Amino acid sequence: MIASAPGKIILFGEHAVVYGRHALVSAINKRCRVKVKKAGDFRIKSRLGVTGLDFETHPYVSFAIKRFDEVADVKGADIEIESEIPIGSGLGSSAAVIVATLKALSAEFGVDLNNEEIFEIAKKVEIDVQGRASGIDPFIATYGGAWLFPERRRVDVPFSFFVVNLGEKSTAEMVSKVAELKNRHPEVVEKIFDAIDLISLEASRNMGDVEFVNELIALNQSLLRAIGVSTPEIDELIARFERGGLVAKITGAGGGGCVFGIYTGKKPEGSMIVECETEGVRVEEE
Repeated sequence: MIASAPGKIILFGEHAVVYGRHALVSAINKRCRVKVKKAGDFRIKSRLGVTGLDFETHPYVSFAIKRFDEVADVKGADIEIESEIPIGSGLGSSAAVIVATLKALSAEFGVDLNNEEIFEIAKKVEIDVQGRASGIDPFIATYGGAWLFPERRRVDVPFSFFVVNLGEKSTAEMVSKVAELKNRHPEVVEKIFDAIDLISLEASRNMGDVEFVNELIALNQSLLRAIGVSTPEIDELIARFERGGLVAKITGAGGGGCVFGIYTGKKPEGSMIVECETEGVRVEEE
């Protein structure tokens, strides 16, 4: 069986959401596809290589299998992964492969897991690998669409976006950097998080207004720079976009990863165009 799940883009609220504020997040039309076939042993094939159960090379898939084995006795499976989502880009590749693997396993082994069960298992897998997780990425990969968190309110996103991938970054390093800054300047950083929170809420209520949303994108990027998760390279890229009439911000942890902006017909060099994906995880074929 083959199943697929979408990646995601954080439109507003990264880092602030870690401290109880709102974030606006959308699934995107880039998907990870996982093919599962019953076998006598485990074999996992991806762009990272070919392994058996391997918690270093293929940690997310291996822990997904381990967690799935709690609901079904799985002796072996041949698993092949193909993904349109860049690894380590902040676009939700890890959650997409977890959720697609769980869906494909459930279909191949005849276990009727509903979306909420898949989401709950996927959240445990994220914690298995990362030690902590908000659950936002596996939720988006499971359900698709755009949502305001933490209350999980659906939001209509009528835009396409350009996305530029600057290469892999360390989410844990950026989260730690923000935490250290908050420890040194708690009142200042809390006020910045409050401002980001208001931006996420304003965006969720005005998502149809391109000019208004672009203003919020610029404001949110300035606040992300203030908490130290931008870089000189990101700042220069965004300044170059601004000189060309485009507005952009970091999506995700920062320090690398991706920047995005609303696509209005002008495609920056090296960018890809993505749209909001309304459908979450699905079985593709037998």
